[in-house]
Amino acid sequence: MSGRTAFVTGGTGFVGANLIRTLLADGWNVRALARPNSDRGNLEGLPLEIVDGDLFAAHLSDAMQGSDAVF
Repeated sequence: MSGRTAFVTGGTGFVGANLIRTLLADGWNVRALARPNSDRGNLEGLPLEIVDGDLFAAHLSDAMQGSDAVF
């Protein structure tokens, strides 16, 4: 990945998925946090990395490393 990277929590939700589309259209690389059992259909086909977990996941700070912005 090159360029700016955004880490988006709640990426599978309505607001998160639309934010992700906006960021991708603006040239950002995106990592999206998603619960393992969440419906990810609204992210299908998008060029992003999905990180399994939630806001209480022990690996969250590691997953955010290298991000230029967190939403």
